[in-house]
Amino acid sequence: MRFSTPTEVREVSVMGGQQVKKGELLIRARDAEISAAIEQQKVVASSNLELLGSEASRDLAKFRYDRLIESKEHSPAEAEERRIELATATIQVEVAKMRSQVENLRLKAYEAQSERFRLDAPFDGVVEEVLVEVGQGVNEQAPAIRIVNIDRLWLDPTPDTYDTIRLSLKEGSPAWVLVDLVTGPRLVEGKVLYLSPVADSVSQSRRVRVEIENPDYWPAGTQAMVRFDRPDEKWMTPTGAAGTRAEAAGARAAVTVRGASK
Repeated sequence: MRFSTPTEVREVSVMGGQQVKKGELLIRARDAEISAAIEQQKVVASSNLELLGSEASRDLAKFRYDRLIESKEHSPAEAEERRIELATATIQVEVAKMRSQVENLRLKAYEAQSERFRLDAPFDGVVEEVLVEVGQGVNEQAPAIRIVNIDRLWLDPTPDTYDTIRLSLKEGSPAWVLVDLVTGPRLVEGKVLYLSPVADSVSQSRRVRVEIENPDYWPAGTQAMVRFDRPDEKWMTPTGAAGTRAEAAGARAAVTVRGASK
């Protein structure tokens, strides 16, 4: 994650390894000017004095017009003058309502601008690394913090294009992942999230994104094997897995958290 505008870090609220919830403040930049503008705009947007004044003027104009018409002692010119005054006052009420809407929209614009001066957690996760300190100048090119969520892991194998067609792979298709752990291989069933519409013409392969649940919180970067038809017992061994790659439309891939990392 990084700031979208050049600024100076004012507050760092988290540290590496800390659990965070979606929306929680991570880092705040120097935002005194925009904060003051927001407070000022809140006062303007919440005021209804202009509307109340225009409504009073309209009511007065209507009262004068009605009195004149009821008196039946007026010239056509006087009646027209009072009618125009009432119409003008009525228009001013609508103008005051429109201005109130504009001021509220301006407040929302200021609040949206203030988001550029803070980094909030985009999802529940863990802070992997904080890359800035209080007082440090930053810009849109410099990463400020990285958080990850490994509740689910993504793998990006590149099986043969022919096999993806033969097996009719699509979003939601099952996938079997053999995770290489210190305690031995673990077979996990996952699903296809995405199938690239473009195949590599040289390698005749195609990128497929696979997702697996991760209740044991295996770290990102763990090695794994992927296949897209149901495996047999032989595939549970490293030798068997390596020997059936082409046949089973499998590919060796590193477990990643792209899309769950920011």
